[in-house]
Amino acid sequence: MLQARYRFVPARAINCARRFHLMPVVLVLLAGTAPAAADIWNVSDVPGLNAALSGMGSGDEIILAPGTYNLTRVVAMNTPNVTICGASGNRDDVILIGGGMNTHGVDEGITIEANNVHVYDLTLKDFFYNALHLRAESDITGAVISNVKTWNVGERHIKGSWDNSVNHTCDNALIENVYMLQTEPRLDTNPSGPDYIGGMDIMATNNLIIRDCVAEGIYGAEGGGNAAIFLWQGVNNMTVERNLIVDCAKGIGVGLCYEPGSTISGGWHADGGAIRNNFIVRTDEYFYGNNIGLELCAAKNLDAVNNTIYSPTASYFRTLSLWDSANRPNTDLEVVNNIVRGGCWYNGDDADAAVAAWGNIVDGDGTLVLPEWFVDALNGDLHLTELATAAINNALVLADVTEDVDGGPRPAGDFPDIGADEYGSPAGDANYDGRVDGLDYNVWSLHYQQAGNWGDGNFNGDALVDGLDYNVWSLNYGFGEGALPVPEPAGIAVLALGAAALAAHRRRGASR
Repeated sequence: MLQARYRFVPARAINCARRFHLMPVVLVLLAGTAPAAADIWNVSDVPGLNAALSGMGSGDEIILAPGTYNLTRVVAMNTPNVTICGASGNRDDVILIGGGMNTHGVDEGITIEANNVHVYDLTLKDFFYNALHLRAESDITGAVISNVKTWNVGERHIKGSWDNSVNHTCDNALIENVYMLQTEPRLDTNPSGPDYIGGMDIMATNNLIIRDCVAEGIYGAEGGGNAAIFLWQGVNNMTVERNLIVDCAKGIGVGLCYEPGSTISGGWHADGGAIRNNFIVRTDEYFYGNNIGLELCAAKNLDAVNNTIYSPTASYFRTLSLWDSANRPNTDLEVVNNIVRGGCWYNGDDADAAVAAWGNIVDGDGTLVLPEWFVDALNGDLHLTELATAAINNALVLADVTEDVDGGPRPAGDFPDIGADEYGSPAGDANYDGRVDGLDYNVWSLHYQQAGNWGDGNFNGDALVDGLDYNVWSLNYGFGEGALPVPEPAGIAVLALGAAALAAHRRRGASR
């Protein structure tokens, strides 16, 4: 599982009570009446959870003790300004379990039906329909889903529904650090079809943010399915950034080739926003025409920039797909600075040359964008290596893209890099995992006094791995989360003079 081997989706040690001050609380003051105090419901079993759900009021918190909760009802969050979270801050400590991915029982996990509902630090597992459900038909705003794991869900890990009779919306929602994982086969038991499955499927929303999420292994009984992130039917001003999608039936999808029933986006499926700095590895498990990395349909005023989209089979014709509906063609899109290993498709025609001409790297035959460009492409680590010379320092400067997939500065050198990763930050990170820690020291020590490049511990770009490189590492030690302890250098004469200047050197100096 990616959680065990990849740094996306950190298990953040921030407990629910410490977050509470961030939650907007609406106090209704009646003449001569003091507002009711908010309650904290400390829950350790299912009866206690049910009692909290029945008794909660505006401003309350439900804090779940570590354990497994076999639900007897949907966790319906229909009271405004409430929080439900795990007590420890580790989402793996609290697991809410439904009736089964392929069997009916409690078929949904948590529904959000009121304003400013926050869900933190827990796992939702084994639901036939949806793990989390944002109900735009309730006209909601301010939902937050953070540091949550959804695991083996039959239809949608996160559903965003909509009622065209009222045209209400779900506004200002934040979905971050969510790990969507499928490890159980999807059986052909759903009347909607064997491949009616996906990650996030969200309609009718304004100002939605989806960031730092992971989707892994989501596909149906016959190998198809919907996108890991699918936005349609009226999505305005989206931000989809720094996400990792690996081995799913489809990566990121915006819109469909037919026109929406919603008028929320003026007749388009989506209007405004950005899809940027995402890693997408499309699956080769099945070779369907719909196993797409990134697709944009009937969208306007949308930027798809600085993404890295990788197809293990470079000849796959539809790694990037653009499609116009009959009366709502894609309009005012900016598709630039992307790395696409695989073919591009526009309205049924080959579009490799056209997409490359817009300012992207496109490789439809596997002769340019090689696996060696990346740290570990098949497992989703699409950070650049020094071999990606066609991408490094060759992107257009975009005023709205000032960071890369890790939140590091863009550009790190004279010009930005094409794709989601900016090759050059942080200094001292020999193993490209986004942290400067003891593992990088080990790399440096194994190559001490040898010729080498960045991946060998040569951080200052000269010919030798030596004490100067140790200085670069030591001054940047601790960059990133969860740095390992500093080992003591044995028998190394560490040179301090000039170390501050050396720390400014980046990996790009080693290759130029």
